[in-house]
Amino acid sequence: MQQALIGILLVLGFASYMLYTENQTLTNNNMKLEGALADQTAAIETLRESFERQSKSLLNMSRQNAIIEAEKAEYLSIFSRHNLDVLALKKPGLMENRFNGASDKVMEGLEDDTKELYNLSNPTINN
Repeated sequence: MQQALIGILLVLGFASYMLYTENQTLTNNNMKLEGALADQTAAIETLRESFERQSKSLLNMSRQNAIIEAEKAEYLSIFSRHNLDVLALKKPGLMENRFNGASDKVMEGLEDDTKELYNLSNPTINN
């Protein structure tokens, strides 16, 4: 009887040891998973912020595109209503002045845009 009791105690002791080591392994794995979850949560938040910035930029670009398209439609409407060849032949001085004035405005706009882009790409240089 004593031997059976010792055998049962040994089996229970061994089973307790196995359960304890399994518990330790599961605890370590749980800590690793919690760390990975925190990393993934931070990565998801970073992606969410990036997506929001991109969405805002896309919305701004869409608005600017709509403005540019409206301006283009206005210019195309002007050109479709006027025959510039006939006007240039009938009133060359008037048309030349208008063409030159408009060309000057376009070139000034290009210069301003170029300066702005250059300043954006070279922020350390002050003009």
